[in-house]
Amino acid sequence: MSAPTDRDPSAPPPPPEWWLFRGTGTPRPHLDLGARLRAVPPWRVYGGGPHLPPPPGDERGDRLLGTGHRTDDGSRPADPARLDLLDKVNAALYLRRPLLLSGPPGVGKSSLAHQIARELGLGRVLVWSVNSTATVRTACYVYDPISRIHDINLDSMGRADPEAPGADGPRSGAQHIGRYLTLGPVGTAFLPQELPRVLLVDDFDLGDFDLPGDLLGLFENGEFPIPELERLSGVAETIEVGTHDPGRTAPVTRGRVVCSAFPIVILTCNSERELPQAFMRRCIPAQVGLPSEEELLRMVARHFRGDPPPVARQLVEEFLQRSATGRLSVDQLLNAVQLVATTSPGVKSLDSKQMDHLRKVVWHYLTEPAG
Repeated sequence: MSAPTDRDPSAPPPPPEWWLFRGTGTPRPHLDLGARLRAVPPWRVYGGGPHLPPPPGDERGDRLLGTGHRTDDGSRPADPARLDLLDKVNAALYLRRPLLLSGPPGVGKSSLAHQIARELGLGRVLVWSVNSTATVRTACYVYDPISRIHDINLDSMGRADPEAPGADGPRSGAQHIGRYLTLGPVGTAFLPQELPRVLLVDDFDLGDFDLPGDLLGLFENGEFPIPELERLSGVAETIEVGTHDPGRTAPVTRGRVVCSAFPIVILTCNSERELPQAFMRRCIPAQVGLPSEEELLRMVARHFRGDPPPVARQLVEEFLQRSATGRLSVDQLLNAVQLVATTSPGVKSLDSKQMDHLRKVVWHYLTEPAG
């Protein structure tokens, strides 16, 4: 016999109990994420440590998502596509597998990473914006030997500061190499943390053909070497290096970065590019489409600190109608709401002439020629 409940039977059903991420973008301070994620699959256990301090806050996420003011009732989403997406996000969290998001531009794929970070309290999102020249090595770390040689030359001429490399022997010189080596977004994501970092690999389909294959070893092993530091491990076992978090450093031991909690990896693709099967089997793929009317209204409300202008619902309805015949982005909806709220504050609706003018100004199809 089930336990009695005080929940109104006519109320919308709550989210599934197993969901860690509910898609609200609202922080869940009472969620013990560490305890819920403790049951790691044995094949996803890594030996990194000791744990570093928690990461800084996600200021960029606050700008992209708007206020953390709650704009929903916490119920289960009614849209089947949204339900399917949230199921897959949560499966990726439990299984420690990268989430591969595919869909047209401007539907909120990248924003999902910031929603996860905010809702689960995981701090600043690490972003790797992929282009045709991107490599896994530079996403893991960057070493600047030219600046190091320049400083050594200055030291030999007697013009460097007392902390110049090599001032106190080989060990000092080895330690100072960390001044010229900085972990990139991917490298920082794999530093040992008690809770996983959120890593956004944006526009993954713009990368070189070999990029998915180059990521396989990292995604499978949870670690990567830094040869420049490995060669010095006999002189200095641990070397402090810069990270992708501004102003923060981290120790690297014996020239290897090994994670403890595998990061929450979100890869976004705008095209239907075919990826290698060996890569796909290590990911959880999901399709992302334009949000529903209620999702868009909540999104607008968050960007207006929980108090959207009265015209917002009409603009959302018109936006969805227009997007049914051509490709639009959520940014264009927010632009329209902001423009009307600024130029016509308090207006409750637009007439057909005003709406036509708005379409021409900010609701051009993304497939149309510029201008």
